[in-house]
Amino acid sequence: MERPIRILIAEGDIHFIEMIKESLRVLDDPYQIETVSSGEECLKRLQEEDFDLLLLDQMLSDGSGLEWLRRFNGLGIGIPTIFVTVQGDSKVALEAMKEGVFDYINRSPECAKAFPFVANRALQGFHLMLEKVRLQKELIETKNFLESIVEKAGDAISVVDLEGRVLYWNEGAERIYGYRKEEVLGQKVSEFLYPKDKKLKEEEERLMKELMARVLKGEVIPNVEVRRQTKEGREIITNMTLSPLRDAEGRIIGVTRICKDVTQMKRAEERLLLTERLTSLGELTAGVAHELRNPLAGIKINTQILLRRKDLSETERRLLESTEEGIEKIQKIVEDMLHFAKPKPAEFREAQINSLLEDSLNMLQTKFKKANIALEFLKEEGLPKVWIDVHQIQQALINLILNAIQAMERGGRLTLRTFLDGERVGVEVKDTGVGISPSHLKRIFDPFFTTKSEGTGLGLSITLKIIEAHGGSIDVQSEEGVGSTFTIYLPVRREDGV
Repeated sequence: MERPIRILIAEGDIHFIEMIKESLRVLDDPYQIETVSSGEECLKRLQEEDFDLLLLDQMLSDGSGLEWLRRFNGLGIGIPTIFVTVQGDSKVALEAMKEGVFDYINRSPECAKAFPFVANRALQGFHLMLEKVRLQKELIETKNFLESIVEKAGDAISVVDLEGRVLYWNEGAERIYGYRKEEVLGQKVSEFLYPKDKKLKEEEERLMKELMARVLKGEVIPNVEVRRQTKEGREIITNMTLSPLRDAEGRIIGVTRICKDVTQMKRAEERLLLTERLTSLGELTAGVAHELRNPLAGIKINTQILLRRKDLSETERRLLESTEEGIEKIQKIVEDMLHFAKPKPAEFREAQINSLLEDSLNMLQTKFKKANIALEFLKEEGLPKVWIDVHQIQQALINLILNAIQAMERGGRLTLRTFLDGERVGVEVKDTGVGISPSHLKRIFDPFFTTKSEGTGLGLSITLKIIEAHGGSIDVQSEEGVGSTFTIYLPVRREDGV
């Protein structure tokens, strides 16, 4: 059986109540009426029982119906209410409507007869309102849920308008790029995220212009690799997916960008390819070096024997001395090749990186003065010890410092900095030299690659092998005409010996 509609009538006029009851008798729907004459009784019944509808008089025995209505609202009593007013008192009716009543009727026979229609409309309106509130709540919860997913996503998610100005910037973008959303909202991405290198920046601008044109035609473009520069000046590679952002009418008003930082993955791939090349090249190099070593030793001994002769002319002696110097250079190249191909087994021990750097700098003081280079050493005190082969790491550090000196042919400033980065100790070698072009930057760790008139091109290859053999890594940032920064990371020696 269908549940009857429960109506609470707060009204002191018995005659009007009877007219209301009479009007309801013609309805097919079952109903149940309860009457009270005071606001206090009305409040008590509303708190004790569930009613579907309240008919509230303008004037009750213990006060104004409007005041009681405000009290009900303050207590959070939600019930569809019809307000009863004295005929012609529209001001009170409007006040009641502002307080949330669904409708009002005058105390008259005509309005009493119309009560079923008014009541039905109020009940339907109330149920529609509840459904609307429920849907709005679900919508807000869904919106908050989706926003939370987007905001907390590990990827950098941003939205730009048609001019490239940032409209949205999630926490992932803050972590990856280093810029807080307050710093970038309203700014053009090209003004703060593109590489500082002029040539690279022009390439990125040209690429993004082409991509934006495609997105504005409605195309979704996945997996585009682009170069970006973080707030700290570190260059990273991101995998970007672009999609159009549309308004309610379907017009494209912006572009959504989802970017994943793939820098480490790309570098790992490059290192793997390089390792494979180095392995095969190392075997070849070792064979060549061994084949050259013995004949070179014989040539050098013969040259030294000839130099002992007393009857040599000045020209003959000069030629033999030049030959000996050339042999020594070749022997140095052969030794580098052998070290590259088959480095000596590492002898690990605990060491302080600051002390090791100071020793290395002392060895190179003459070179700094001769090259007119100002030296700055910014060392973080209290760094934990590292577990290294001291001689190998010192060789790697000296290689990087010598590279920096050679990059500053007209003098400059060399800045060394040590720091703690989580479970790693970092050493930064920064110069104000000529910098490295983007095309060369990809090849600097390749064996025998060099842009110098002298040298074997093995220094950085050997350095990389040493650092990676210690479980570390090297990061390189460079800009032509500005300088280069090489950063070595070595794992910390923990108390448990790991």
